[in-house]
Amino acid sequence: MWIYAFLTGLDFKGILLFIFVSLLIFDFLKFKNPANYPPGPLLTLPFVGNLFSIAMDKPHISFTKLSETYGSVFSVRLGIDKWVVVSGYKMVKEALVTQAETFADRPYSPIAGRIYSGDLEGIFVSNGQRWKAQRRFALSTLRRFGMGKSSLEESIYEECVYLQEEMENEKGKPFNPASLLNNAVSNIICRMVFGKRFDYSDHDFQTLLKNLNEANQLEGSAWGQLYEAIPAVMKYMPGPHNKMFAHYEDVVAFIRQEVQQHKLELDPSNPRDYMDVFIIEMEKHKGEADLGFEESNLALCALDLFLAGTETTSTTLQWALVYLIKWPHIQEKVQAEIDRVIGQSRQPNMADRPNMPYTDAVIHEIQRMGNIVPLNALRMATKDTTLGGYFIPKGTSLMPSLTSVLFDKNEWETPDTFNPGHFLDADGKFIRREAFMPFSAGKRVCLGESLAKMELFLFFVSLFQKFSFSTLDGVELSTEGLVGVTHIPHPFQIHATNRNPHNFPPGPLALPLVGNVFSIDLKQPHIYLTKLSDLYGNVFCLRLGRDKTVFVTGYKMVKEALVTQAENFVDRPYSPIQTRLYSGNSVGLFFSNGHVWKRQRRFALSALRRFGVGKSSLEESIYEESRYLQEEMEREKGEPFDPVPLFNNAVSNIICQLVFGKRFDYGDNNFQTMLKNLSETVYLQGTIWAHFYEAFPGLMKHLPGPHNNIFTNYKALEAFIGEELERHKWDLDPSNPRDYMDTFLMELDKNKGSPEQGFHEANLVMCSLDLFLAGTETTSTTLQWATIYLINHPHIQEKVQAEIDRVIGQSRQPNMADRPNMPYTDAVIHEIQRMGNIVPLNGLRMAAKDTTLGGYFIPKGTNLMPNLTSVLFDKNEWETPNIFNPGHFLNADGKFVRRDAFLPFSAGKRACLGEGLARIQLFLFFVSLLQKFCFSTLDGVKLSTEGIVGATRTPYPFKIYATPR
Repeated sequence: MWIYAFLTGLDFKGILLFIFVSLLIFDFLKFKNPANYPPGPLLTLPFVGNLFSIAMDKPHISFTKLSETYGSVFSVRLGIDKWVVVSGYKMVKEALVTQAETFADRPYSPIAGRIYSGDLEGIFVSNGQRWKAQRRFALSTLRRFGMGKSSLEESIYEECVYLQEEMENEKGKPFNPASLLNNAVSNIICRMVFGKRFDYSDHDFQTLLKNLNEANQLEGSAWGQLYEAIPAVMKYMPGPHNKMFAHYEDVVAFIRQEVQQHKLELDPSNPRDYMDVFIIEMEKHKGEADLGFEESNLALCALDLFLAGTETTSTTLQWALVYLIKWPHIQEKVQAEIDRVIGQSRQPNMADRPNMPYTDAVIHEIQRMGNIVPLNALRMATKDTTLGGYFIPKGTSLMPSLTSVLFDKNEWETPDTFNPGHFLDADGKFIRREAFMPFSAGKRVCLGESLAKMELFLFFVSLFQKFSFSTLDGVELSTEGLVGVTHIPHPFQIHATNRNPHNFPPGPLALPLVGNVFSIDLKQPHIYLTKLSDLYGNVFCLRLGRDKTVFVTGYKMVKEALVTQAENFVDRPYSPIQTRLYSGNSVGLFFSNGHVWKRQRRFALSALRRFGVGKSSLEESIYEESRYLQEEMEREKGEPFDPVPLFNNAVSNIICQLVFGKRFDYGDNNFQTMLKNLSETVYLQGTIWAHFYEAFPGLMKHLPGPHNNIFTNYKALEAFIGEELERHKWDLDPSNPRDYMDTFLMELDKNKGSPEQGFHEANLVMCSLDLFLAGTETTSTTLQWATIYLINHPHIQEKVQAEIDRVIGQSRQPNMADRPNMPYTDAVIHEIQRMGNIVPLNGLRMAAKDTTLGGYFIPKGTNLMPNLTSVLFDKNEWETPNIFNPGHFLNADGKFVRRDAFLPFSAGKRACLGEGLARIQLFLFFVSLLQKFCFSTLDGVKLSTEGIVGATRTPYPFKIYATPR
C-alpha cells in the first residue's frame, strides 16, 4: 500500500524516475558478481553491460587487450549475458582439456534458439546425451563414407581437377578465388552428406553457399552480438540481423528437400551417405526423441556438418593464397618441395605429407596467422568450479580466446610474424606445437577437424602444384580480416599462372574430367595407341580420367625409357585398383617400389633358383607335368577339345611346385576355381571397367559392374593361398625348406620387427599371388597361340617336328641342352611370342624425377606406358612385321639369331620376374607336345589370330584335334 501511496503522490516524471531507479537496482542485484569472481572492466553500464566498450568488428583484439589489464581469466557483461573470457595457452588448456567435463556444454543462445527451434538442436548446440549420441553418430558415419580413407582422397583430388579447370578458364585474368574455393570445399561435404557433388554453375547450390556465407558473417557481426545481448529488443528491430535468420531458413529448406529425396530413394541395404544412414537410424530409435534421431533434426545436423566442413577450410585456403602471394619466396620453397616429392603430374596423397615438412609447416602457420575462429564457441560451466584461482558458478558462460593461444608470446618465438619456422626444428623436420589450437581442444574440438586437415593438405598441394599465384601489379594484399563467426580476408583478386610451361608431350584434346577415356578403342587399345604415334610421334600424352599418361612407342624410344633411363622409370605409380587389392603395407612384388621392391624381387629370384629355375630338377618337373598333359589330351581320343584349361593346369602346376611345394590334380575343384579366378581377373584388369575404376574410383567403388569381380576374385585367390600358408606354418622344418613359402616364413622370422622390408604374412600371400600371375598366365597363353599358329601354318609344324625327330627322337624326353641344336624350333617359339603379343602394353611406370624423353619434358610423378606392341611390330626392326615368319630369328645359314627388338617380357630393371621360368617352360612344353602329337582343327575352320585384350592378349575360344604321332 505504501508503494501505491508513494506513486500517487508523484507526477509522471517522478514515476518514470522511480521505474528507472528500480530497474537499476534490479539490474545491479541480478548481475552482482559473487565473491572471488573473475575481475573485469569497472565501467559496466546497466542493461547493456560492456557491450559498447568492445570493438564489435574485432572483439578478439578487445579481449586480448583486456587480458593484459585483468589477467588470463576475466569477466565481461554483454547485455543480458555475463561471460568469463579465458586467454593464453595454459589457461585455455586448463579450461578445455583439464576441465573438459566441466566446460563441455553449450549455454543458451538466442540466435541458436531461434534457428534451432523447439527441442531441435542439431549437433553444435546440443548438450548431454543427445550431443554425445549425435557427435558419435556423425563421426562414425563420416568415417564410413571416406573420412580418413583413400576413397575420400580420391574425391578431393577429383574436386581439385574441377577447381583447377575453373581457374584455367580464367586464362590468366584476375579473379576472386573465394567463390571457387567455397564451391570445391563444400562439394566434399556434399558428397558425404548428400551422396553427390554440385556443378559450380548450379543456381540452387550457389544460392545455398551465398546464404550460408552471409549468415555466418552476420552471426559474428555487431548485429549478431546485439541480438545475443538484447534479443527481446532486436527481435522487433529492423536491420541486417533479420537477413541472417532468413538465410538460415533458406539453407534448412534446401536441405529438407534433399531429405525428402533421400526418403524416396532409400535402399536400407545400401546406404549412400550420412542422410541415408540417419534415416535408417531414425527407424531404429522411434520413440526415443531424446537422442535427436528425428527428421526435423536431420536437416539441422546436416547444416552443422556444412558449417564444420566448409567455412573453415575454404577460408584457410583463401588465407593461404594471401600469405603465399605476400611472401613469394615461401611460395617458391613450397613448390620446390612439391616438385621434389611429388612432381607436377602425379596427384598428391596423404602419404606424401610426412615427406613434406616445409609444406606442412607453411599450412600450419597459415592456420595460426589466419586465425579462422578468433574466439571459439561459448562453453558453459556444468557445476561450480575454480579457474585461475577464481570462482566460476554453475551456468556461467565461458569464452576461450583462441586468438590469445595462437599469438601467445610465451609459446611462439615471433607470434606476430608469418614464420613457418615455428613448426620446424633445427634439422628442418616438422614439429607439432601444443599451442596450435585452430580447431579448439578437448571434448568439443571441431567435429570436422580430421576432414579439414585432409582437405587443407590435398587442396593446398594440388593448387600450388599446378599454379603459381600472384596479384595485380602494385596491389598489397591485406592480412587484416573481416570478423564474423570466422575471420575471413577482405575481398581480393589473384592471377593463377600454370606452372608447366615446359615442352610436355603432345596428344589429342581431352574432355573435362574424363579426358580421352571415351576416344580409346578399348577392344584393341594397343592398335589404337600405335596409330596415335603416327600422328603425335613416339612420345605422346593421353589423359585417362584424372591422370595424364605418357605413351612411348617404337623400339628405340621404349629402350631409351626402360633401359637407358632405367632408374628414372623404375617405379610403379599409384593405382586405385591395386591400392584396394594390396591393402596396408602388403604391396607384393609387382606394385612395390624402392627398397621393398628391390629386397622382395631379389629374394624371390634367389628362392626360385634355389628350388629349380635354371636346374635339371625343374626340367624333370616340367617333363613330368608334360606327361600328365599328354595323358589328358590322349583321353580325348581324337575328338575336338578346348586345350586352354589343360594348358592352364599344366603351366600353373609348375609354379605351384615352386611356391607350394606340390602339384594339384587336374580334377581338384579348388585348383580349378583358382585358375578360373586368375584368368578372369587378368582379363578384367585390362577392360573398360578397370579403366573406369582407375579414372573414377570414388564413383566406381559404389557402382555395380564386372569390375567388382576383380576384387571378389582376388579375395578368393588370397583365401586359397592363405590356406596353403597355414599348412606351411604348421609343418615348417627350418632345416629343410621345401619351397618359396617355407623360405619366406624363415626370412620373416629373421626380420621380425622390420615389416618395412615386406616380410610379413599378408605380404607373403600377395607375393605368392604375383608369382602366379608372372608364372602362369603368360606361358599358358603363349602355348595357346603356339597351337593356333602351327595349325594355321602346317608346313611350319612339320618342319619343327622334323627337327625334333632329328635331334631328340620320339622316345627321349627333351631338355634345355637340346635348345642350341634346334635353331628352327627356337625361332618358331620366338616368333609365336612376337606375333602372339601376350602383353600388348606392359605395366605402368612412373617418372622418379624430372627428365626428358624424346626431346619432351617429363615431370616427376608422370605415368609412363611403354607400348610393347609397337616394339614387336616396329617396321624399322622387323622385315615383315605383320607376317608370321620364323625367319626373323634365323640368319642366312639357318642359325638362330637374337633380335634386340624382341621384348615380350619388357626390359630393364622391371623386366618380367618370371622370364627365366617362362623360357624353360615354353621350350620344354612346346617340344614335348609336338614330339607326341600333330595338331589340327575342324575341317574348313580358320583359327583367328585376333585376340581378346585384357591385361594380357588371349585367343578367342577354339577347339583342336591332337593326333598321336
